[in-house]
Amino acid sequence: MSIAAVGSPLVAAANQVYQTTARAGAGSVERSESDEAVAADTVTLSSEAEKTLQLSGLFGTEPGEVITLADIRSYGAEQLQEFGKGFRALMRGNGIDTSEPITLGHEPGTGRVIVINNHPEADQIEALLAENPALCNTYTGATSALALARHGEEHAKFAEAYAQNPQAAVVRYAYLFNTRWEASVTFSQDGDQVQYDRVPR
Repeated sequence: MSIAAVGSPLVAAANQVYQTTARAGAGSVERSESDEAVAADTVTLSSEAEKTLQLSGLFGTEPGEVITLADIRSYGAEQLQEFGKGFRALMRGNGIDTSEPITLGHEPGTGRVIVINNHPEADQIEALLAENPALCNTYTGATSALALARHGEEHAKFAEAYAQNPQAAVVRYAYLFNTRWEASVTFSQDGDQVQYDRVPR
C-alpha cells in the first residue's frame, strides 16, 4: 500500500514544507510590504542536500517514488534502534539504573521527551535528555514514524470498509477523525517495547 492511500494531503504538505525549506535556503531574500530590501547571505545547496530535505530523502527513496507504509515502519524501527543505543550509553555513562524499565513519551503541549512511568531517577533522566536535543529528535522521529504507520494501517481498513458501505464505515471509524495514535517506548533489559495510545487531535 502506498502512503498516498494514507492521506495524500499529508504527503503533499510535508513535501511542500521540505521543498520550500530547501528552496528558501538557496539564496532567497524575503521581503514584506513594509520592508524596502533586505540584504542576506546566500547559500547554495547541492542536489544531494536538497534531496535530503525532501520527504523522499528522509525515507531513502527517490523523488517521485512511492513511499510505502513498510518504508515508514522501517524508518521508525531504524531510528528507534539508533536512539536505543545512544540512550543506553547515556544512562550507563551517568550511572542511571537501567535494571528497572524506563518508559519514554512526549509531554503534552511541549513535545518534550519525558519519563512516563514511575522510574526512581525520572528527574535525572529527563535532565540528561534535555541536554541532548539531537538524541531526543531521533526518538521523536522514531515514534512519529511508527505512529504514522499505525494510523495508515487503520486508514487502509477504513478505506476498504468505505468502498463497501460509506455510511457504516464513517460510523465504525468515526474516531479516526478526532483522535490520533501516539507511540511511547519502554526500554528494559529484555529489549524495547512500543506501546500505542489513542489521544485527542
